[in-house]
Amino acid sequence: MSNIKLLDKNIWSKIAAGEVIERPASVVKELVENSIDAGANFINVILSDGGKLNIIVEDNGEGINFDELPLALTYHATSKIQNLNDLENILTLGYRGEALASLVAVADVNITSKTEFSECGGIIKTSDGKIIQHEKINCKKGTRVHINNLFGSLPARKKFLKSAISELRRCATYLREYAVCNPNIIFSLENDNKLIFKTEGDGNILNVLNKIWGEGAEIQNVSSYFQHLNLNCWFQAKFSRSDFMIFVNGRAVNDQNIKSAILSASGNLNGNWALFFTIDPALVDVNIHPAKSEVRFRYPDEIFKVVKNIINSLGSPQPVINFNNLNLKNVPAMSNEKNFIDIKPEPVHKNNFEPKTEFNFKPAEKPKINLNNDNDNNQNNEPQITLSDFMQNNNDQQNIIFLGQLSTGYLVFDNYDGLILMDPHAAHERINYEKFKNAAKSSNSSQKLLIPIILHPTLAIEAQEFFSEINNSGFELKNTPSGIAINAVPSATAEISEPEILLRISLNALKNNHDGDIKNLLWRTWATYACKASIKLNTKISAEGALLLWKNLFKCEQPYICPHGRPTVLKISRQDLAKHFGRE
Repeated sequence: MSNIKLLDKNIWSKIAAGEVIERPASVVKELVENSIDAGANFINVILSDGGKLNIIVEDNGEGINFDELPLALTYHATSKIQNLNDLENILTLGYRGEALASLVAVADVNITSKTEFSECGGIIKTSDGKIIQHEKINCKKGTRVHINNLFGSLPARKKFLKSAISELRRCATYLREYAVCNPNIIFSLENDNKLIFKTEGDGNILNVLNKIWGEGAEIQNVSSYFQHLNLNCWFQAKFSRSDFMIFVNGRAVNDQNIKSAILSASGNLNGNWALFFTIDPALVDVNIHPAKSEVRFRYPDEIFKVVKNIINSLGSPQPVINFNNLNLKNVPAMSNEKNFIDIKPEPVHKNNFEPKTEFNFKPAEKPKINLNNDNDNNQNNEPQITLSDFMQNNNDQQNIIFLGQLSTGYLVFDNYDGLILMDPHAAHERINYEKFKNAAKSSNSSQKLLIPIILHPTLAIEAQEFFSEINNSGFELKNTPSGIAINAVPSATAEISEPEILLRISLNALKNNHDGDIKNLLWRTWATYACKASIKLNTKISAEGALLLWKNLFKCEQPYICPHGRPTVLKISRQDLAKHFGRE
């Protein structure tokens, strides 16, 4: 067995630094937190190659005294806590005294700083973990930190960095989180001499959210209290997956317990979330993760309760995407008839009729469906049923009679062979899905926009990462002096959504599915969101609308199940009815 020895400082410092500094975004996070703690109201972040070459963070905060600059680069040196009691009542974002020391271990660091009452400022430079310059200079109040050659001494870590645009997106994510949490501070982000985004610093959080989230549904703001916990929530509904910004006492955190509570309480309520938790610092432990990205609550059960109150307060906000009026052209398998007539978003009311006899109908045997020609969710190898199999004679479809709508929302039809119940939501989903599928597969063309749309900065960063994939899918994105612009959208999608929202849906799909057929991935994503706006089970439908729904359903390639695998119809045959009533 080898003898136990103390590690060399050059080794242990790099091990410690690796827990704090993972990538350029980690550098930005630590330095911006220092600037906020220093009382800055202006913070500028300047990147080269997404932070892989250079990172500069400058502020107008209180600055560092000249004599304390070397100490600031030392492990466990901090002005933010002094004793054990302070550790249990942390009010600042930083407190460990590790960030600058960790940077010195993995990069070349250049700091200039001046306090308000100092006659001159100071500069300190490091290289290979050693101070190579420390002298007084004239500079403005505040601190400027320049990081160069990040992970130059750790080539293995450097190889794990992503593309420049991917690293830029991560840096922007951190900066926009702190911009939301600190609307009174002017935040600015530049990359390769291009301004990515800048906030006004006017204290209006709604202005910051509009800049970051872009156009969409109206942003709602609700608050909830529960014993030790206060939650202020900003929410914007959208169809794509939920994005979270979570803050605990002003600290941005990535807490899975909080996300799980939101997802559990919200159900299908997707959207942009900005959640501000306020709690007595003594009741939350922020000292459980090297990057300070996780917290532990003294009363964790309160999280779910306060989140549930928020969800109930929000009600049922709807995203602005409107898929209800699909009117796609050039759809081989479907007609271009107008949408259902007199479909009104009103719940079906139960009547007062109560049958005196309890009927025990047994559901008819479900059709066995082969989905080999349609890659939906459920697949089996049973023979495929056709419309002629479902109907006993060819005139049955023409002789279909709509009897009415049950209080449960299901539609009831009569034909020569018996009764048929239809789930209108599942049927409409199938119709919309196949309309969209056929349109997407039959056309690779794009439709030009009359006026190009300039993307807001956050969306532009995400689009840049998948620029070629998006352009190859039918969009046309172009770099202009004003930023990235959408010039065209896929023809199949031209009538279902606002271009920016459609692009965001596409980017979310690409970020979560990097492999496989991109065109197939995107049309399925678009079709899925088109399905989400299908009529609901409790939507009141006129007789004419119900018959049109029936007609369009049975023009589908696969009319018997919705895209998610649920049945669309249930048949009770003449034989089943006769057997039940003893008339065989």
